[in-house]
Amino acid sequence: MSWGIKISIVYIGFVLLIVGMVLVSFNNKSELVTKDYYMQELNYQQRIDAIHNEKSLEETVTYQVTSEGISFAIPKVENSKKIEGEILLFRPSDSSKDITVKISPDTNGVQKINKSLLSKGIYKMSITWKNNNLSYYKEEVITI
Repeated sequence: MSWGIKISIVYIGFVLLIVGMVLVSFNNKSELVTKDYYMQELNYQQRIDAIHNEKSLEETVTYQVTSEGISFAIPKVENSKKIEGEILLFRPSDSSKDITVKISPDTNGVQKINKSLLSKGIYKMSITWKNNNLSYYKEEVITI
């Protein structure tokens, strides 16, 4: 075999490798965390302030994964005041399984998300709430 044929084989192999990589990359689904990702990045200082506010609380929102779903406990101190906010369960692998729920605890300060709404896997939980004109933010990873 001459050196011209060897160079042609290497060149064709390289081109096939690049075409294969392009096809694989087009078939992979990549999603942003939110649709307005860039706008949220511009307002990130507010998120930093909300995280700092949450860390300064004596008691914060806690959660527990149970056989019925996820139950969130709002501290008694926070219960007595008007709380506005939402719980977002973000599924990194599939945005169609994301869940957003408004915070509305019962009289005991507990809010539940039914297991029928959830799929097995990893969720990134973010809780944002306002109380007495202060914003709070908490973020954790949950495995169902």
